[in-house]
Amino acid sequence: MFTLMATNTASSAPLLIAVLVAILVIVWLLIKTGAALLRHPIIGIILIVFGFLGLWNFFIVGIGIIVGGIVFLILTSFFNN
Repeated sequence: MFTLMATNTASSAPLLIAVLVAILVIVWLLIKTGAALLRHPIIGIILIVFGFLGLWNFFIVGIGIIVGGIVFLILTSFFNN
């Protein structure tokens, strides 16, 4: 029973770490985007008016998912050995 629980928690650890890394990357990129828009408000107004800000947020989420996936692959290779 305890070995089954140990294997389940050990196998979910890389996925949990990868999701946390993806969330941290998304939050960091959103903060950097917000800081850039505060420094250059005219660019921010243009992005909001033309709707590119929504596309930029999808881009940020995509980067976070890609980074999280890479971290997941690296961690699973370490945990499998």
